[in-house]
Amino acid sequence: MVSSEIRNLIDRTPFVDTHEHIWEETTRLSAPTGDGGRQPIRDFGIFFSHYSDSDLLVAGLDPKERDKIGNPNIDVDEKWRTVGPFYEKARHTGYLQNIRETVRMLYGEDDLREDNYRSISDRLAAMIKPGYYYPILRDVANIEYCQVNNLQTTIFMETQYPDLLCQDLSFVALSTGLNIEAVSKLANRDVKSLKDWHEVLDWCFATYGPRAIAVKNQSAYGRRIDYEKVSADDAVPLFEKYLANPKNLPMDELKAIQDHLFHYCVEKATEFHLPVKLHTGYYAGSGGMPLHRVRNNAGDMCELLKAHPKTPFVIMHITYPYQDEAIAIAKHYPNAYVDLCWAWIINPLASVRFVKEFLMAAPANKLLTFGGDYIPVEMVPGHAQIARKGLAQAISELVEEHWIDGAHVPALVARLMRGNAHELFDYEGTLKNWKTPSVVKKEPATVG
Repeated sequence: MVSSEIRNLIDRTPFVDTHEHIWEETTRLSAPTGDGGRQPIRDFGIFFSHYSDSDLLVAGLDPKERDKIGNPNIDVDEKWRTVGPFYEKARHTGYLQNIRETVRMLYGEDDLREDNYRSISDRLAAMIKPGYYYPILRDVANIEYCQVNNLQTTIFMETQYPDLLCQDLSFVALSTGLNIEAVSKLANRDVKSLKDWHEVLDWCFATYGPRAIAVKNQSAYGRRIDYEKVSADDAVPLFEKYLANPKNLPMDELKAIQDHLFHYCVEKATEFHLPVKLHTGYYAGSGGMPLHRVRNNAGDMCELLKAHPKTPFVIMHITYPYQDEAIAIAKHYPNAYVDLCWAWIINPLASVRFVKEFLMAAPANKLLTFGGDYIPVEMVPGHAQIARKGLAQAISELVEEHWIDGAHVPALVARLMRGNAHELFDYEGTLKNWKTPSVVKKEPATVG
């Protein structure tokens, strides 16, 4: 196959999107709160409300000025005056390229400019109506379904559209970022001992596990992922001390509690046949990433993979910028999978190189190739397009360099874009456990 044929094949093939943070559509339909920050605003500022604002800050935008972007009470002219100069400075990064792909795919414009930001804002607002997630994700982005780690809830989102937005069960609040008050209230149980908390965790998995597509933990933002095996007997007195006064617990004792509960949750996930997704690598935001901790992610993962050999672990974000280690892990450990979610817009060219090197080293079934990792649904099509471009480039180069036979490309593309995800995650089984399937509106919102 020649490169144009490979690109056409990749454009036609739907992605299974293995990682998003997308707001529920009902949130987008509600009026903006006016609190600033990452609010579901209805103007072009939403393009700069997630990830791209970090590149603007690194380019020199004042953080106080950044707050204007997500404020619905600030007019679009002032927003453009705020972001315009810094958009130009950072326009070649993956985050900012995604904005251009987004406005092209959704509105037919080649860029966001001074002469069109008002009209694009108007069209964005007009698009927000019941059912508009389906045309954006299925028709424009060509995505079969998304796996969502929803940040609006503590553990699990009772989504309106389970066939489109499959939900992860977040176990941060159950283990490494303990939120006993919120979770015990949800479970309607008093927690006075570690045994009580185990029962709460059992309830969470029994209640949400059958409808979850996976479990997710992003504790790598706050600590090393060096989770040691701590027995319940050793954790009992520490947990009692935590309940009595969590602020006075020494860090080593808090870590022991987290470690014990993390492994408990992984064992529950395995019981419910749920893959375990772990954040690794690069940090969202700006000005705060401890690269020395990130460097340890891959080595720490090895211990988890050995401790739970029957549990599939998904190494998210290719551990960028230490992606060579992710390839080595996927090649060595049968229960290790690597996900390119977010990576395509962190560094598109590094992701192209990663795909080429991964396929030359590790079995192809160990790679998941797209997750938009966005909160606003509007940003997903552009990211999917960047991923398609990069995936096509990587495979085309491997064919041109005679590392892959062109005859094998169709099967490889199907595997990388959707087949691996369907093998690893039980999409059909998950949907059967939802009492009320989602309903597509008879007249979904149009895009364009």
